[in-house]
Amino acid sequence: MKDSRSEFVDARGVRLHVRRWGPPDAPMLFMLHGWMDVAASFQFVVDALAGDWQVLAPDARGFGLSDWPVAKQGGGHYYFHDYLADLDALLDHYAPHGEVNLVGHSMGANVSLLYAGGRPERVRRVVDLEGFGLAAARASQAPGRIGKWLDELRASPELRSYATLDDVAEWLIKTNPRLAMSLARFLAQHWSRQESDGRFHLLADPAHKLRAPICIDWTR
Repeated sequence: MKDSRSEFVDARGVRLHVRRWGPPDAPMLFMLHGWMDVAASFQFVVDALAGDWQVLAPDARGFGLSDWPVAKQGGGHYYFHDYLADLDALLDHYAPHGEVNLVGHSMGANVSLLYAGGRPERVRRVVDLEGFGLAAARASQAPGRIGKWLDELRASPELRSYATLDDVAEWLIKTNPRLAMSLARFLAQHWSRQESDGRFHLLADPAHKLRAPICIDWTR
């Protein structure tokens, strides 16, 4: 596997973790992960890349080693367009001039596409991996959606914990049966962390499970 290094960038008051591969003088390639994922999942894509690339992949806010801003504010929800603003801040930090190459998976692909639409002068190309766009919304859905959001705020959401790292790996294989155990174990180390209770907890803010009061929802 190609070695990566971790960096932290203050983006709009949120400390974001960025995983970086490749020589600093190589062309830049930014990779954005999907919902309930982390930047380290791109390790196998990076290993398969031909040629020299400098790959930068952030953990989105509330995932991996990045800050959990909503939890610090006492609860709420993640506003989807904050991911675009975080990307804008990261690009200002790493590539303040010219155009960039974006690769996004699922949620990260939608972020990349929306960003390219809003900042076309900053994007050379986008590679869309399973980014199918945001769900269509109707005004008539708003009252019910707000009601469900208010109901869910009354109880703190939780994510399942696991007894061992291998249990995390087996869960990853269950979601993707094509994943070899050796690769699943690698991912499990980056998807979870052993806490004081001795169990392994996913590196994701449980607040992501809350339904948004607006019609952009990754939990449906």
